[in-house]
Amino acid sequence: MTLLLNEILAVYAEVFGADLLRYLIGAGGVYLVINVALARHLSRQKIRTSGPPKGQIKRELIASFRTVMIFAATGTCIAFGARSGCMEIYQDVATYGVAYFLLSAAALILLHDAWFYWSHRALHYPPIFRRFHRLHHRSHSPTPFTSYSFDIGEAVVNAVYLPLALLVIPAHPIVLFIFVTHMMLRNALGHCGVEVFPARRDGRPLLGWMTTVTHHDLHHAHAGYNHGLYFAWWDKWMGTEHPQYFENYARVAPRLGVKTVRGTALVALIAIVCLVGRAQAFDLNGHYATPGLGAIVKFEPCADRHNTVCARLVWAWDPSQMAHAKIGQLIAPALAYQDGAWRGRMLNPESGWTFKGTIHATASDRLNLRGCAGPICVNQTWRSTKALRRILSQTP
Repeated sequence: MTLLLNEILAVYAEVFGADLLRYLIGAGGVYLVINVALARHLSRQKIRTSGPPKGQIKRELIASFRTVMIFAATGTCIAFGARSGCMEIYQDVATYGVAYFLLSAAALILLHDAWFYWSHRALHYPPIFRRFHRLHHRSHSPTPFTSYSFDIGEAVVNAVYLPLALLVIPAHPIVLFIFVTHMMLRNALGHCGVEVFPARRDGRPLLGWMTTVTHHDLHHAHAGYNHGLYFAWWDKWMGTEHPQYFENYARVAPRLGVKTVRGTALVALIAIVCLVGRAQAFDLNGHYATPGLGAIVKFEPCADRHNTVCARLVWAWDPSQMAHAKIGQLIAPALAYQDGAWRGRMLNPESGWTFKGTIHATASDRLNLRGCAGPICVNQTWRSTKALRRILSQTP
């Protein structure tokens, strides 16, 4: 029981750190770029003449820290759900193909938009609003930090979407990265108070199916309207779009041409293709030799833990030097893929120290291992035994 609790706390700490960093980079980055560095340049696109009152950002940061704690709890549930087999977080894009990879990312975003619209409308029911949603609307003049400024109940409502969706939608780690990054950036932009989405010559949104900064800013000014998150469809279909939305938008929206939007779309497509290619490079499997050919370690899927990889010592140049592990023994019982790397603990069979760290694929035949055992950290490159055999076969 103690080991399980320690493992849960270790996973929670890692997820919390990643979620907090994402919020600070997302909300903080948008604030520094839009509201500070480019404030004068974008002054004509500012939606409100007045800024947030003194103390608002501090309150938002405190509430956001609590929200990150709640989001990290559901992220931990996802990690253990994947290990138990309740959720499928597959590692190889080829398992379902590139088409499914892209469609699953789109599905998570589309379903989240629907979840947000209807749960958001429910949160505005007066008895629920007072307990679950009032804190968010205390930020009458929102900032990027408002994006996570939630009451506990609202944070839970927002957090449970992803684990529920993953019960029925197999997802790749890069798809999850796309989803949470898109969520964070769109949320921060939607609260920045400066219209950054381009308009056509007639003042209408160039991408009319997307919500704009003005769209959500009007919700903070008139809470009965504009409940959508990413897309304007639900507000149009359900008649909850603010009647003066387009007039307010045209007043501050920048005019950009279609070529600019096409160029942005092309860059986004290239980025996605690069992410897919990178995702395929981290299929951790096969035999690898340690530096100096001291030992050979086999990586393979763990038999008892879904979506994890185990490492087994299968050969040693001098077995007598491996005082802390026998040939055939596991030296890494559960490596899990997260944020672009395999992470976990690995035993050094010579010293007996257990290193916690990451494994990256630096090439098709090389692994870079970085880990620390207390204050002692190491960095090693392991070569695939297949590559070594090719080299030896070419040697005269």
